[in-house]
Amino acid sequence: MPEESPNGDVKTVCLQEGSSLCLWSVVKKLGEGGFGAVYLVKDSKGGEFALKAEAVDQTVKVLKMEVFVLRELKNRNAKHFCDIVDSGQFHNVNYIVMTLVGSSLQDLRKMSSKASADKEKLTLGCALSVGIQCLEAIHELHDVGYLHRDVKPANFAIDKLDTRKIYLLDLGLCRKYVGRHGEIRRPRWAAGFRGTIRYAALSCHVSREQCRKDDLESWLYQQVELTTGSLPWKCLEPDKKQVALCKERCRKIIPSDLFGGCPREYPTILSYIDSLSYYRRPDYDKITALMRSALNSNNVLEYPYDWEQSRAFI
Repeated sequence: MPEESPNGDVKTVCLQEGSSLCLWSVVKKLGEGGFGAVYLVKDSKGGEFALKAEAVDQTVKVLKMEVFVLRELKNRNAKHFCDIVDSGQFHNVNYIVMTLVGSSLQDLRKMSSKASADKEKLTLGCALSVGIQCLEAIHELHDVGYLHRDVKPANFAIDKLDTRKIYLLDLGLCRKYVGRHGEIRRPRWAAGFRGTIRYAALSCHVSREQCRKDDLESWLYQQVELTTGSLPWKCLEPDKKQVALCKERCRKIIPSDLFGGCPREYPTILSYIDSLSYYRRPDYDKITALMRSALNSNNVLEYPYDWEQSRAFI
């Protein structure tokens, strides 16, 4: 039987190596987040998959949302998301089994920097190409009516085999922003903080309801970090107020603090994102065109990706 490790309202399900959960044999724990654990499991034929588990009586349940959103994405033939292999309840555990992915962008940029003796960043061509794929993934999610609300490098990963393919992960914090008839839901008067301080949109810092532009703002912060290796407010974490002030200062007073070393298209993209209202649909094609313009103006190639130089990265 699995054990439960209390963590506030979250009870981390601890599955023992070599144990079984329904048809799945547990090999090892792959990681653990604020809302549960992920395990490497095998089926009866030795195939490897990822299993997410959470306690049935956990106060904050995220797997139900993840399963629902992944199924909607599958129905739309979205290409940047994992396939569901199995899901259900086993004793006191809710679980979902899905495609096993490779390393996250967070890990890849760190491994790439060790190989190049540089800051924790990707080469410019790789960062731009990966950013375009990440934007495509966010667009696919928005098109089925959901916001991600935790866009960051740790939530994007490459395919185990096709290492040029990017997946968007961890959909448990998603929120549906459209109503039954396709209309945009009215914003709540106040919304709790959702996301990760470093990448959170300004709306999150002031308890404003998130919308599509906020996922894109987080994506742009991620893009800067992948390109330059850092964000100017990193040293201020976890002080939400100071981080928010720094994000505002980088817009109004010293943009070079944020965009130093970035393509000139990045400030243009942020200005466009900031101009969007709650109800307005972003022009994803416009942002993609600016990213491709950055590839051309800097005379860099999309491929090969940095990690294709060494399988040790994957």
